[in-house]
Amino acid sequence: MTQREQQLNTFLVTVFHDILRLEEACLRRACPNLSVTELHVLEAIAQAAAGGGRPSMATLAASLGVTGGTVTVAVNTLEQKGYVRRIRDQRDRRRVCVQLTDAARPVLEAHAAFHRRMVRRACARLDEAQTDALCTALADLHAFFVSDRCK
Repeated sequence: MTQREQQLNTFLVTVFHDILRLEEACLRRACPNLSVTELHVLEAIAQAAAGGGRPSMATLAASLGVTGGTVTVAVNTLEQKGYVRRIRDQRDRRRVCVQLTDAARPVLEAHAAFHRRMVRRACARLDEAQTDALCTALADLHAFFVSDRCK
């Protein structure tokens, strides 16, 4: 690796770690009984619901890229904490859907506010061309993570 590539590597690793740590700290202030993983499950439910209807457990597992068992454990915990409820599909009783409760809304809004502040800060000193270049670079980085995984 060149010196510049090493510098970029160190920066990416540090930024990734810092984002997770700060995200968790902000979450602890807004809702001390939720983990970041549980919050991301709530976000996935909200995104699926925004697309129309209630997500099934299988749909939720697919959108998160995890197993049905993992989603079941997460939904059990979130249901016990009062953030989601399970609803059996009336047309197909085998299908279980998940719905957010009113308790989840303020938590999701606080998390969205954290992300808005983060993005505004990242773009504060960039002009439109620099913002476009950053978005392109991050899209390429995301494509690497999605396609190459651990090759």
